[in-house]
Amino acid sequence: MVEDVYRSVARQWRVLVIVALAIAVAATVLGLIWPDRYTATASVTVEAVPTAGEAAPNVNMETQRLIARSTEVLSVAAEELDETSVAALRAELEVTIPRGSQVLEFHVTTGSAEGSAEVANSIAAAYLAQRTAVAERRIAEASAALASTAEELRAQLAGLEPDNPLRESLEGQIRALDTQRAVLIATSIDAGTLIDPAAPPQDTNTPSLYVFTGAGIFLGLFVGAFTALILDRVAASRRSRPSRGGVESEPVTES
Repeated sequence: MVEDVYRSVARQWRVLVIVALAIAVAATVLGLIWPDRYTATASVTVEAVPTAGEAAPNVNMETQRLIARSTEVLSVAAEELDETSVAALRAELEVTIPRGSQVLEFHVTTGSAEGSAEVANSIAAAYLAQRTAVAERRIAEASAALASTAEELRAQLAGLEPDNPLRESLEGQIRALDTQRAVLIATSIDAGTLIDPAAPPQDTNTPSLYVFTGAGIFLGLFVGAFTALILDRVAASRRSRPSRGGVESEPVTES
């Protein structure tokens, strides 16, 4: 069986050579015109932010990964970059979480090494700015709620007689609220840090010309051999097919 296949391909060796060369040349041309792509990576730590004097909650990293790709974050980055959009940034961005860490890695792939690094750093900075803004807003809301409660208690306190036993309790609650609010206002917000800024990559993601050419030669040989085998089998089938003309009859001799 193998010997028959070899003989069939050998009889059609010209077809094999032509097809293999054509595909190899096409793959080489494709490698020459294939655009270069570069990936730059920026790494950011994600810190838990306490609110209202409570202990810092655990960070859901999967939620933070989704936030990093959100329109709210990407729109801020798009404003810092020229001639881009949220949709374009999202298409260029991949956010990953190293196993067992509180780190987000922003991978950006574009046609420029410098551009990839710039975009990755811009998105990372926009994410940190958005997270800090959210923490500041929550602290401001909690502070305002504490201040409002304290004012209500002060209003109640003002309506009590000097010898009313409830005054001491209200004064204690007011002091506790003021202390909690002061601690909250003084809370240091550390939403995260850009620990590894993106640098322009030295190497492109695009395979080298040798890879394109080698793949073309391999594919060309495979396709060429298959084509040669099919053509030889078709030719053999035609040779073995009986002619469509009738069989010539022998002359009849009279007795």
